[in-house]
Amino acid sequence: MFGLTLLDLCAYLGQAAVGAIAVNLLLGVLIALRYSPVRCWPYRRVNLFAWHQWTAYLSVVLILSHPAVLLFVHKPHFSWFDVVLPVRSPLQPVVNTVGAVALYLILLVMGTSLLRHRMSRRVWRNLHYLVYPAVVCLLIHGILADPNLKTGHPDLLDGGKIYLYGVVLVMIAAGGVRLKLRGRGFRREQRPVSAEVIALEVETEVSA
Repeated sequence: MFGLTLLDLCAYLGQAAVGAIAVNLLLGVLIALRYSPVRCWPYRRVNLFAWHQWTAYLSVVLILSHPAVLLFVHKPHFSWFDVVLPVRSPLQPVVNTVGAVALYLILLVMGTSLLRHRMSRRVWRNLHYLVYPAVVCLLIHGILADPNLKTGHPDLLDGGKIYLYGVVLVMIAAGGVRLKLRGRGFRREQRPVSAEVIALEVETEVSA
């Protein structure tokens, strides 16, 4: 009815996955830098940990759905093996393998996050850093993959690719902010802090 093909759906799911992971990573940066939405904008109680967790769930669902759509595409034909381990996929096997690596790294990070209370914080944190190479692999896959599944040579200036370039710039900026504020975070108070504000911050951290 709306002219949405399976290839369009596959591409949109991939772009949505990149967006969800970008938001998740930005929230993770804010948490790592001890950003307080109570002390800073929007000066309200916002559970960043909960948003970080739910965007992670959404990212996993979108990433799993993205290659699953290929099973219903008739030409070229992708088998379950091509989706799970695309080293010999009918088109762009290297690019698809890079995307699979991103998927498995994100699943590993997600799994260890669910089990973080059963491991030391140091081990969990080191495993959590795998999200960065996962994002790099995901962006490489997204930029170089041919959404039309024809020639294997995508148009690097179409709307979807430009969107990914924007995500890359945002990620670079977020990484720069994290490096600049590493060690002190957002410690400068924007306004006087009351006992009620401190209590809300403590309650939010405990609930996470």
